[in-house]
Amino acid sequence: MAVEQVKHNIYHAHNMTNFLANRKEITYGYINLPKSDEALRKGKPLTTKDKVLAATGSIIGVSIPLLAFMKSQKVKNPFKVNFKLKEMLLTAAGGNLGGILLSSIGEPKSDRIKKWKEGAFQMLLTSLPIFLVDGGIKLCEKAKSTKINNNFVKILTSIAGVAIGSNTALAISNKLRSEKEAKKPKRELKPIDMIANIDDLVAIMVLAKIPFANKIKIERALPFIYSFCGYRSGTGDRKPAAK
Repeated sequence: MAVEQVKHNIYHAHNMTNFLANRKEITYGYINLPKSDEALRKGKPLTTKDKVLAATGSIIGVSIPLLAFMKSQKVKNPFKVNFKLKEMLLTAAGGNLGGILLSSIGEPKSDRIKKWKEGAFQMLLTSLPIFLVDGGIKLCEKAKSTKINNNFVKILTSIAGVAIGSNTALAISNKLRSEKEAKKPKRELKPIDMIANIDDLVAIMVLAKIPFANKIKIERALPFIYSFCGYRSGTGDRKPAAK
């Protein structure tokens, strides 16, 4: 039994060493996994052109709804726009659509499909936690009992909303994989994926009455956050260029 345990530990240590040694061969976007031999031979690196098209498309996609909100809310400063649930979702959708559409120009169908899969993941990762956090806080506020309608319960509800929403988005994303992709390890959440939920994390800090949290004007950063999500969607079928 002891010998088998030693073999088991050596096997996993060897796999971890291989993973660390080959981490540069991990894809950037939707298929966040070690590349196959075929992909290493034929896979396309992330070029400057890809980056520019994805970034330009996501910025344009975010700017269009942002300008519409400025007009409807009668504000001249984009940083003065009041972001509620509708504004957040439409801006996020614009960024993802822009990043995907512009970066898809001249791309084969197989690459475009990967971009749409990454876009679906980014939108789910943005929208599901927002819906759950927003809905959970509203339910707490409607409760007549102070045992439910208080900041502590709202914080717990918000944390649960972010956790459940993010992991649900991840589960759906893994379900979208093709039969070939499904043979590889499933995608896992990384810190960079949680950028889409910074607004929810700030809201939790405000509820927790963390000093200066209520002075963080996170809504001013939302257009940049959603532009970044759109950029990731537009570059979701590329791997880092070899150094």
